[in-house]
Parts: sequence; C-alpha cells; structure tokens
Amino acid sequence: MRLLSYCLILVSIISFSQTDSEIHLLEIAVTSNKVQVLNSKIISSSIGYHNQPSFTNNNKLLFSSERDKQNDIVEYNIKNNDNKLKFITSTFGSEYSPIQYKKNKVTAVSLDKNGVQYLRIYDIKKNTFKIPFKDKVVGYYNHSKETKDLIVSSVLENNELVLYSSNLKTREHVFIDSNTGRSIHPIPNNKFGEEKFSYISKKDSVWTINYVNLSNYKTEIITNTLENNEDICLLKNGTILTSKGNKLYIVNPTTDSKWVLLCSLEDFGITNISRMSINPNNDKLALVNSK
Repeated sequence: MRLLSYCLILVSIISFSQTDSEIHLLEIAVTSNKVQVLNSKIISSSIGYHNQPSFTNNNKLLFSSERDKQNDIVEYNIKNNDNKLKFITSTFGSEYSPIQYKKNKVTAVSLDKNGVQYLRIYDIKKNTFKIPFKDKVVGYYNHSKETKDLIVSSVLENNELVLYSSNLKTREHVFIDSNTGRSIHPIPNNKFGEEKFSYISKKDSVWTINYVNLSNYKTEIITNTLENNEDICLLKNGTILTSKGNKLYIVNPTTDSKWVLLCSLEDFGITNISRMSINPNNDKLALVNSK
C-alpha cells in the first residue's frame, strides 16, 4: 500500500494529466544564436493527449499518444510523407516519455491502471517488456550517450523529485541532487573523459538550469530558467532553447546574460509550447502545443 500511495502522489507531481495537446514538427535552420523556422506541421491527432517527443535519429521520433483512453508509444518517420503513425506498444496501461534505448528496445515510464508506476524496457521486436528496478519510482529521465546502460532521472522521494544516476543492469543508484524538475539532457561536446547532464533545480524561488559532471558528481549552475519554465532543449553548439506561450527563446550560457527572443509561432497555430526535442542535426524541432 505504501508503494501505491507514493505512485499516486507522483502522478500528480509529474503531471501526466490527460489534457489535450498535439505534437508539431518544425523544420529549422540554426546559425550562430539564431534559429529560423522554415515550416511546421502537426504530426499527431489534435484531439487527446500527445506528448513527450523524443528523436531516435535525424528522421524518426517517438512520442506518447492517446488512443482508447490510454497512452501508447508511437513512432513517426519523417521521410514518410503520408503522416502515418506506427504504434509500437499496446498494453493494458499507459506509456509516457519514450526514449530509444538500444536496437529494437525503448524505455518508457509505465503507469498501470491500478496506479503502479515503473520505468520499463520494451522489446519492440519480441513484444515483451521488463522492469530494470523497482526500488525507485522514475518520473523523468534520459539516457547516457557515453556510459552503457546508465540513465539520469528524477524520482519520487519524500514527496519531491530527486535526481539520481542509475545503472539499468546493475541496479546501482547514485544520488545527485534534490528538488529537481523534468528536463534532463546530455550536454554535447564535453572534454574527453567527461560526461555532463543538464537538469532543472527548483531549490530556490528562481529555478535554475544546472549540470552534473558524472565523472565526479559535482554540480554547477548554468543559468536561470526563463520565468521558471522547466521545458528546454540543448543545441549541439551549447545554446539552450526554451519557450513562453507561443514564443521561442534562446540563450548561450557562455556569452549571454539573459534569454533572447527568437520568434513567435502564432502563425503556425501554436499557442502554448511545453515539451521540446531537437534531432541530432539540429534541423528538426518537435514540440508540444498544450491546449
């Protein structure tokens, strides 16, 4: 009963609420500190809850998509111009925050109908899944690009989200920081032998974007969030994208002292941007328009 009550609390904290939202795919051009939006189209249904986009490569992305009053994992292939969605899971519960793990394997946060929540590894080819560990209730996470089987995640402890690194094979966890948020990203272009992750710290009234160096688990502040908006994505040149309403903002932490307005997406029918994901080439941006 204790685990069930924790899971029910976590649902409200991590906001997997079924409000209508849609996934937009933008073609963009990045030059210096500028991002030009070339085109935009909706790739999900406009009815229901569609959220947490994540690119698997330059031309494919995953997201959580609602059907039959629950959420399954969808794969979208950009090269296919027919806009067809491929559902790659069909379970009795719901899946959120899907991320490519290995070939034919995807991780996602699973929420069963009885309220139990775990991180699961789905074998898409075999149509099976396994739970790597049950001692941590993962809310948000991302995979290491350098260390095999390692994730960094915000998990529920003492009614708040706490940041850990976790090995999916050995089930070992290392504490990083407390009172954290949902945006967790590998930082590109680190020095040899270093791996850094960005995350959101909510310890103070002004939330900050921090990083952790996984070689020694030291943390530092990168910059402040834009008015406590925790949804960000990182470009390969080190700049950071965020949003407010229908507008995109950018900051280069090494040169900028404040966030810079990029553009409004109102002309594309986008009114309330939340989650964002950018492909490795930085020429496609997937974002959630919450209604």
